[in-house]
Amino acid sequence: MKTTIIAALIAAIAIGGALGAFAATRTVETTAEVDVRVWRRVSDGELYISARPAGSGPDTWITSEALNMSGLNQSGRFHLSSLVTVEVPVEVEVEVGETVPQGSTESLIPEEAPGFTPVAGPCCAVAGMETSPTVREQVVKAVQDVIDFALEEYGITHVGTITINIAYSNSGLLNRYEDAFGVELEELPDNCSFREGEHLFLTATCRDNKRAIATEWFERAVGREDVTPNWIGHGLFDYLLTHYLDGDPPVLTEDRFRRVLFYERARDVRRDRASDDLNTLAMLYAITDYGEFADWRRFYGAVLSGLHAEVAFESVFSATLTEFYADFEEWADHQKIILISTAFSSCREAAANIPRKLDPTATGRGFPDYRVPLEADHDGDRIVCEDTATTPTQ
Repeated sequence: MKTTIIAALIAAIAIGGALGAFAATRTVETTAEVDVRVWRRVSDGELYISARPAGSGPDTWITSEALNMSGLNQSGRFHLSSLVTVEVPVEVEVEVGETVPQGSTESLIPEEAPGFTPVAGPCCAVAGMETSPTVREQVVKAVQDVIDFALEEYGITHVGTITINIAYSNSGLLNRYEDAFGVELEELPDNCSFREGEHLFLTATCRDNKRAIATEWFERAVGREDVTPNWIGHGLFDYLLTHYLDGDPPVLTEDRFRRVLFYERARDVRRDRASDDLNTLAMLYAITDYGEFADWRRFYGAVLSGLHAEVAFESVFSATLTEFYADFEEWADHQKIILISTAFSSCREAAANIPRKLDPTATGRGFPDYRVPLEADHDGDRIVCEDTATTPTQ
């Protein structure tokens, strides 16, 4: 029990307040050595934690108040200490150039400190379609919209400049790539959008694609490197992207998450082979039952900065990943039982009990497939009984 608490406190000190602003640990690569000592008073058993810069004298120890050990974690298996902050003076000298290097894709997620006002990264140069100024203005506005949203809602912005590359055709976009990098491509990496360094490339079919533009920008701003397990990063991006596109962040009760509860296995998250929606569902469960979205940002930032997911999760949420997986799987199994018990056997039965909804193409009305699982989803839109369900006449 004591080892768990001490490990979490040491992790918090090692990565410092920058956990709350996870780009800070990536913008400047540095380390700080801190001596940490936990001690217990013989007379009454009270626990304390002391810290000092590594190698400093005996008079530099800074000690917390006595730790209150009456708290319990989510599972009830561990006692938790009261939260403490031990401020250790550390001097760091950093040389900063006058400008950010061109093409930098480092994320800039400012620390949410009192009085701190984040400044949006610059937007945007445009390459291509010089004879269509209206199109050029529209694509700049589309990128600027997501920049403004992220800054206003989350204090997130990008580092460096952005050049938007557009063309009348895909072959023209190949020319834009050659102009930018001096290398000729045989084919585009993606038929909608892709990004390389400071350059964003949008095909003719995706110049006004809000989702594609937002996806590319969020990956540029937050740093979409691979993290292990995969669901950690996917959940964050889905949360941000959904909030931007739909006007509200995702919630546990949405149809897409009920569907994965009905059809998929929650333990696939632990195995790192879950679907995208199941990955997001696990993240939403974490910020609903273990903390909040700000905690998830700190957790993701710690993992992105190189801290092992197990250590980062425990330092932020005061629970182990193993405990989280067990809680999530138990919750998901219970939710699945509820969904199975409330499913309907036919379109007619469903029509008598629940309202119909538009299918994703807005061409028909029906029911979510998990509500009427015995009906076939012929067009694969996850809606069944389109325009066939009628309320029985009395």
